[in-house]
Amino acid sequence: MKNIKTLADIIDASAQKYPNRQLFGYKVRDRYEWITYADFHQKMERLRKGFSDLGMKRGDVIAIISSNSVPFAMTVYAAYGLGAAVVPMYEVQKAEDWAYIIRDCGARFVFVSNRRIADTVADFAIESVEHIVFLASDPNNTEFDSVEKIIDRSHEPMKSLDINDNTIADILYTSGTTGMPKGVELTHHNIVANAIHTFAGFDASCRDRSLSFLPWAHAFGKTVELHIFPYFGASIALAESARTIAKNLQEAQPTILVGVPKIFNKFYDTIHISALKNRVTQVVFDITDELSLRSHTKPLTKLEQIGLKILYKAIGPKIHSAFGGRLRFCISGGAPLAIEIVQFFDSFGIPIFEGYGMTETSPIIAVNKHGNVKFGSVGRVLACNRVSIVPIDADDDAKSTDSSNANRVGEVVVSGDCVMKAYHHLPDLTAEVLSNGAFKTGDLGYIDEDGYLFLTGRVKEQFKLENGKYVVPGALEEKLKTSPHIEHAVIFGAGKPYNVVLVRPSDDFVDQFIAQNKGAVDRSNLERDASFNAAVFEEIQKMGKDFRGYERPQKIAITLDEFSIDNGLLTPALKLKRYAIEKKYKERINALYD
Repeated sequence: MKNIKTLADIIDASAQKYPNRQLFGYKVRDRYEWITYADFHQKMERLRKGFSDLGMKRGDVIAIISSNSVPFAMTVYAAYGLGAAVVPMYEVQKAEDWAYIIRDCGARFVFVSNRRIADTVADFAIESVEHIVFLASDPNNTEFDSVEKIIDRSHEPMKSLDINDNTIADILYTSGTTGMPKGVELTHHNIVANAIHTFAGFDASCRDRSLSFLPWAHAFGKTVELHIFPYFGASIALAESARTIAKNLQEAQPTILVGVPKIFNKFYDTIHISALKNRVTQVVFDITDELSLRSHTKPLTKLEQIGLKILYKAIGPKIHSAFGGRLRFCISGGAPLAIEIVQFFDSFGIPIFEGYGMTETSPIIAVNKHGNVKFGSVGRVLACNRVSIVPIDADDDAKSTDSSNANRVGEVVVSGDCVMKAYHHLPDLTAEVLSNGAFKTGDLGYIDEDGYLFLTGRVKEQFKLENGKYVVPGALEEKLKTSPHIEHAVIFGAGKPYNVVLVRPSDDFVDQFIAQNKGAVDRSNLERDASFNAAVFEEIQKMGKDFRGYERPQKIAITLDEFSIDNGLLTPALKLKRYAIEKKYKERINALYD
């Protein structure tokens, strides 16, 4: 499609090209119902006219606090066509974050998914807020306007205004692992360039369908599902919740799945745990797993190749069935994904194309694509981006797990069409990370001789041991978490003689241990139980056997506390808040050095 300059242009062009194709699917009782591109577009243009009648205009800011829904998507595209900027937020965010973000962006309209959120926003009494609007219809709602009411009142469609592509389209507030959220200003040009160049090279078409479970308050989920998929006419079924993903996969039968590592880790763990329930299945699965992983690093013997094909036929259909039976490929972003998981699913004909990006880069910087894949990398840099690797001050061992690439490692710095305009109302912070259009990502990495980008950690997370050796904990933690028995692992050791690790074991592992030691232990004393600590430490040693000697944790501390958004240990994007974790468990971590 040509002449796509703004995000509003994407949905206009797709509605014209794919009018009768299904766009969004949503659950009504026990089945998915669908809205076509043409019907969505017609209602969206009536909604735009209603917004205009309410006074929404160029330069306005609208805030959305909701999970993914059809009215959410309609509101976004209606606002884009009026030149308004969109600020999406997570339902699971703390109310204090909502209040801070609404005040900081100066939202005039706030769209909410339910009464609880509406009442909370009303109680903020923020001066800029003139309209609180329900996204979903609610028969008990007589006080607030709703998207459905606005559409019903508006009988005329309204075309998109002539919007400059340098207009701010989104202000996305990054949850951050420290401090208050920062508003990332992204223009229409930023996001359109990212969407078009990301799609180029993927084997995808209007015949494809995805299941949406990434929140659209997340830059990755929003760009892929609200902009890239509609750009090529795909269908998007909306998951009911995180708890219903397995059921919704069977119902929607997606051909493409987009997720973050936590999702793929969960799939991987579920498959492994299911295999453990039967001794014969476990042996067959372990052999298949070992051979398939080894096949990616060295040739198998003829007998091994034949055996692996037989095992694939025995196990492969069950794995495909778990995803609905039609899945062709997956895309992963948001955090590093362990290479073992990528190789495992690839062996069964489900390639996971790992990518990399940041909210500040609209978001995708690089991604593996069909015919251009290198395991362990995050792919080649998109044509709309330019990446340079700026040297940092650290010893070569710390820079890369592959010593042959150690001298190439530095900070990943990105420039090009997709780099943000600025942090909203934060000129000093903007100047710290953005210079002459080049954005300092804070990530460590290198580009190999074939142009593939590899990430090795975060600049700020690396630390130096007492012996002067640098440690980049992120990649080590991801490796430990490939065990189905480890939910979270956080490595510490700055200024200390050796590394230690705080471990949150999986509930399945905890329950299994208690059952095997019936009467001897219970959950209340498990964290300090010597035998349980030994079992967890054995798992840590097994998963970290390939670490360098100084990287291996020498001692562990176990917690059975949940890591959640509510208790401040996870961001809304489900990333670890390392400093909050260190603060909470400081005494226990320090005790490991006594």
